[in-house]
Parts: sequence; C-alpha cells; structure tokens
Amino acid sequence: MAATVLMIGSAIAAAACCLGAGRVVPSAVPWQARQSAVVMALGMVALCAGGHDARILLLVAVSGIVSAMLGVAGTRGRTHADACFHRALGGVVMAVCALAMLRTEVVTGANPGSTGGVAAAAAAGPGHAGHGGIVPLSVVAATGVTVLLGLMLFARVRHRTVLGRAAAVGARATASVVAVAAGGASSGRGVTRGSGVLNGRILLEAEGAAMAVSMVVMGAMVLVI
Repeated sequence: MAATVLMIGSAIAAAACCLGAGRVVPSAVPWQARQSAVVMALGMVALCAGGHDARILLLVAVSGIVSAMLGVAGTRGRTHADACFHRALGGVVMAVCALAMLRTEVVTGANPGSTGGVAAAAAAGPGHAGHGGIVPLSVVAATGVTVLLGLMLFARVRHRTVLGRAAAVGARATASVVAVAAGGASSGRGVTRGSGVLNGRILLEAEGAAMAVSMVVMGAMVLVI
C-alpha cells in the first residue's frame, strides 16, 4: 500500500512540476514533454487503481507507447531533445511494466490453481517464461528503469556544468545591463526573467527527482509480482 501511494504521489508530483515549468519557461518544456508527463502520471494511477484488469493494463501499455512516439516527434536537434527523450523512455518503461503485469494475469488465468505470476509461469512448463513470460519482461522493465535513471543522472550533471558556465557569462552581462540601466525598467525586466528561469529550473529538478522515485517503485513492484 505504501509503495502504491508513493508511486502515485511521485508521478502526480512530477506531472505537476512539468506543467508548472511549462508555464514558467515554455521554451524548455514543449507540448511533447508535457503530454509525456501527464500520460505517465495517469498511467501509473491506472496501474494501481485498475488492480488486475487486463483491459486497463493493455490500455496503459498502448498509451505509454503512443505517448513515447509523440514525445520525441519534432524534437531532433532542439535544446530540449534530451529531456523529451527521457520522458518518452519513461513511457516505454511504463508500457513494458504494464505488459509484464498483463502477462502475469494471462498466465495466472490460464493456471487458476497457481498463486502468482511467477508460480504460474513455472507451472506452464519449462521454457515458457523464456518466450515473453513474466521473467524476461520484468528484467527488461528493471533494465529500462536502470538505463533511464543513468541517462537522467548523466544529463543532470552535464546540464549543471553547462549552466555553471552560462551563469558566469550571464552574471557579467547582467552587471553590465544594471550599470547602464541604472535601475531602470530594463533592469526590472531582466530580474523578472532571471527569476522565472530559476523557478523553472527548480521545478524541472523536482520533476526529475519525482519521476525517478516513481520509476524505481514501479520497477520494484514488477520485479516482486
């Protein structure tokens, strides 16, 4: 129960932060990113609320794949392409997790005397789990979560390095503007824009952390079913 609440809460928090950042810095969070975050949040809620309904699991899987394709459409060469790709990969991982849960339900339904997906896969006969069964799908899901977290961490470190260099340049430029404007309207607008960018960065950092938590919980849930 605690894991379910944590996954839903972190997914909703990630979507809220993404939408908030999109309002503050629209250029850094395009519609592709916003729809990916919203679909992931709704998908994780559906995974928990839907219980063992195969139709809901299939819908989540399809939604995750479609969202992933939309999430990278038209982003090639853009400054926000990496972040959009990470969100799209999150949709693919969610789809794989949903398929793993769906496979569990199918195998369990075919073996009503079994007590769970792993036991059902074993009861289905040797080699059955190796051809699309719960074991390879759960491993794929866990691997996807690990790869996604690694990419997100690498992107954060690289992004902060770039921001550090840009901040030094920006500080010198701001000092020049303030000196010339002498406290005029131009200086006020510059401070407002800087504040908006800072708020957007904070929201994006919070989104990344919340997304990481939700993905880890979801991957762990798939591994233990």
